[in-house]
Amino acid sequence: MDKQDILLARQPIYDENQTIVAYELLFRESGEAPIEGFDGNRATSHVLLNLFTESDLATVTGGLPAFINFTSELLQDPPLFDPHSIVIEVLEDIDMTDPVVASIKSLKQKGYSIALDDFVMVDRYKRVLAFIDIIKLELPELDDEALQNIIKALEPYDVKLLAEKIETPEQFKRCRELGCHMFQGYFLSKPEIIKGTKLAANKLAVVSLISEINAPEVDIPSLTKTITSDPALSFKLLKLINSAAYRRRNEIDSIHQAVTLLGLQKIKSWASLLALSKLDDKPQSLHNLALIRALMCEQLAEHIAPNEKDRFYTVGLLSCLDAFFDQDIQQILKTISLEARIKAALLDFEGSAGLALRTVISFEQSKWQQIDWQTLAQHQLTDKDINEIFYDCSCLALEILGD
Repeated sequence: MDKQDILLARQPIYDENQTIVAYELLFRESGEAPIEGFDGNRATSHVLLNLFTESDLATVTGGLPAFINFTSELLQDPPLFDPHSIVIEVLEDIDMTDPVVASIKSLKQKGYSIALDDFVMVDRYKRVLAFIDIIKLELPELDDEALQNIIKALEPYDVKLLAEKIETPEQFKRCRELGCHMFQGYFLSKPEIIKGTKLAANKLAVVSLISEINAPEVDIPSLTKTITSDPALSFKLLKLINSAAYRRRNEIDSIHQAVTLLGLQKIKSWASLLALSKLDDKPQSLHNLALIRALMCEQLAEHIAPNEKDRFYTVGLLSCLDAFFDQDIQQILKTISLEARIKAALLDFEGSAGLALRTVISFEQSKWQQIDWQTLAQHQLTDKDINEIFYDCSCLALEILGD
């Protein structure tokens, strides 16, 4: 089965430093209805069995471990994965029967890491806790007292705690302070807003730089001047243009040459990406998220509005501005000179670029039902196409940022 036949989303799992240490993979088969009745956590086992060879799995996860949900049947008849490539996630509704317990013990002995999903401290789990490596806790269902009680009860066991469905930076900090080791949720793409606090000087400089780069009236001479006045930005841009990800026959050795050869819009897009990279207080995973969104929006533009790929790229890239600057995006956009259509897409998902951005974010977060499949179909975009774009752009982002 080709990767195009599988609709795949990967949800990052972070450590205490907000570094991605694994991905949870969620699937559905492409022939299924994309809106009603799909539960990504309970994808059928034959999808897993037919999807991945070892090399495909490594490509999707960038070589990091993949958390994969196992049904009772799959536990007792597992596929042949490299034990270091996956974490077996035991779903909360699986009965701890003698065969299931025996299978978990056997998989542990073979070197697999085992995680328990949506854990609660009940008697049925006591039979397997000695074989468990990771406990997943659904934090919206647990207050501080309940979390502390579970942590205390698990002290005799050698397990790591993974807090899932973390939606805000505040929840992330709370769970980290209470003893969790790994974290899953959309907190990374949300701003940590502190009311009444102004942007630090370095962030103000980046906002100003992005504003100058993306000003609607900017031309080639003024953009060249803006970039060359910042030595670090100039160096990074030339390095990116000449990197393996953008293979060229002849090396580009000046910003003027780059702008002239590649065009105003493309240089604006890349310069904006590199301007955000000056924010060294943000984790690399946020830069990766922003770049994947930009690349996906750019690819969607080929179907929706082929002449506007650079605008779509900019919309995707700037969709994480609130997380980068820890301010509401409406406030940030008041200080940046942007084309009206870009602002409308960022604020309200308006227009064709807004359609692309909503599609990308919904796919990224496995919210299949929020994707406007009907409108996408009018642009000859299928679920297979979206999946292919996500797969390819994720790989390209790793290549670009890893160069």
